[in-house]
Amino acid sequence: MEEISRRHVVALGGAVVVAAALPATVLAAPKKPLTITERLDRVESRTEISELRSRYARFAVNGDYRGVAGLFTEDCVFDGPAGPGKRAVVKGRDNLAAFLAPSIGKRGAVYPLIHNEIIEVDGERATGWCMMESPTAPGFGHIVCEYHDKFARIDGRWYFTSRTMYLFLPTYEERPASA
Repeated sequence: MEEISRRHVVALGGAVVVAAALPATVLAAPKKPLTITERLDRVESRTEISELRSRYARFAVNGDYRGVAGLFTEDCVFDGPAGPGKRAVVKGRDNLAAFLAPSIGKRGAVYPLIHNEIIEVDGERATGWCMMESPTAPGFGHIVCEYHDKFARIDGRWYFTSRTMYLFLPTYEERPASA
């Protein structure tokens, strides 16, 4: 472990005791800066993932539940609300299409507006979070939710591997285990 100078002791005061107890990996030198190619890949990946979410919304507006399911990997997992206090965990692209058919299988039933996106890219995998609001057709109610997403890049294209939806409106509020 690198020696802490007297100047650091004065500047940190009592925090030195805490810092000294941290594992060496926490106190290690910063990671090597990303190359311009790595940085560009992250920017492009974030843009592509944002567009993936937009395609999801576009297919939903058009009632194309099969199109929505096609944005997911074959072995995907979708975890969503199934009524107050109930969750549905759907595994596999075909099962997802069947699950989504009643809720978005009608053109104009939902109008998803995606915002507040966070996307963290790590090579061929990524994780993210976003909010969704949707005015809906009469009888469906206004929807507000957040999504926690995982993604994979397969053959140069990004797909959802899992999507967890936490519904806040219309009739009940869910709180995710971790924000």
